[in-house]
Amino acid sequence: MKPMRIAALLTAAICLLSLSACSKRHGMTYTEEELPYGGTMRQNKTSYAVPITYDRRFLNEEQAEVVAGLLGGIQNADAELYTKSTLDFYADYQLKVYEQDNKEAMVQLFHDNLAKQTGDDFTFTMVLINGLAQDRNNSDIASMLTLLDGINEDSGKFSDTVEEAYKLTLEWDINYSGGYKVLEDETIYLLKTPDGYFAVM
Repeated sequence: MKPMRIAALLTAAICLLSLSACSKRHGMTYTEEELPYGGTMRQNKTSYAVPITYDRRFLNEEQAEVVAGLLGGIQNADAELYTKSTLDFYADYQLKVYEQDNKEAMVQLFHDNLAKQTGDDFTFTMVLINGLAQDRNNSDIASMLTLLDGINEDSGKFSDTVEEAYKLTLEWDINYSGGYKVLEDETIYLLKTPDGYFAVM
């Protein structure tokens, strides 16, 4: 286990123990539902495209699978997996922004850009979702929904179809032949529409 991972787990454990000790001193008890995000983390190393850790009270397996699929698509330069995990019209928009001929070339570009920070053979050893916002009035969520409305304006107001909107803050733990790297404060937006969950970044 890498030093950063050990430190993160120890910090979480200390925080929970401190909360428990404090509550006992003051005659209080806390249920799981009263704990903040991060209080009941679930780690899954095998079921999804990349290993992922998330708080099971705030996110479910379907949501975790979509986030892992988006990043797994980048890791493996797998355009099919990437586009399955994101919105069709957003992938089309990215294709124009990044001036690529097709989505296979675009996802390869995403892979290559991350490889420049790590190595060509990089793999996600863990994707840690360590923060979550779910308020549509959150400025970042509101800005993303406004962007998506603008991209999709010919087909109606997309944000009116969004049933849930999340801003996820992530830590990416990455192995590659030259070593090990932790990328912190990465952001992915997770949206629920009538067609299911989709991830955008």
